[in-house]
Amino acid sequence: MSIRITGGTLRGRNVPSPDTSKTRPTASRTREALFNILQGVEGFRVLDLFAGTGIMGIEAISRGASSVVAVEMAKVQANLVQQAYSSLKLDSKVNLLVTNALTLSREQLCKDEGFDLIYADPPFKDMEYPDLRPFWEWLNPGGVAVFEAPSKNLPVWAKASEEAGELRIRKYGESSLLIYRK
Repeated sequence: MSIRITGGTLRGRNVPSPDTSKTRPTASRTREALFNILQGVEGFRVLDLFAGTGIMGIEAISRGASSVVAVEMAKVQANLVQQAYSSLKLDSKVNLLVTNALTLSREQLCKDEGFDLIYADPPFKDMEYPDLRPFWEWLNPGGVAVFEAPSKNLPVWAKASEEAGELRIRKYGESSLLIYRK
C-alpha cells in the first residue's frame, strides 16, 4: 500500500505505507486541509511527532519547509520512514529520531531554536490520548502546533483549551485537527 503526496514539488509521488492497522496515515483530505489552513510553510522548521509513515514531514518539505525532525518509536516503522526519505532524496533535510515522543525534552531537540510547525498524530487507538500542550512551548513566535485527534473522543484538555480560546478544533470525518497558534 502506498500514500500519494498531495502538494508541492513532490506532488504525485508515492510513499510506502505498511499494510497494518497499527499505522493510520493522515488522510489526503486532512493533509490538504491542514496545508490550506497554514497558507504556506516555506522555510519552516517542522517537528513531526509520532511520524508513522513520515508523510506529514514529507508533505511539509515538498511544500517548502527547510527541515523536519521526525520522531517515531517503532523501529520497523522508522526504517520504512528512512527508506521513504532516502528514495525521495530528502536525507539532508530530515532528522529521524527513533524514540518515544512523550519522553523527549526540548534540550534534546531544539536547544536555542524552536519550531515553526509541530505536528502530532499519536496512535490514539492503542493508548489514551496524551496531553500534548507542553509542546506548545517549543514553538517559535508565530508558530503553529497541530495535533490530530479522534473526532468522537476529543481529549478533555482540548475541549477546555478551545473554551479558553487557546485552540481551534476542525473536524474532518473521524479525525479532528487541534490547532494552536503561538
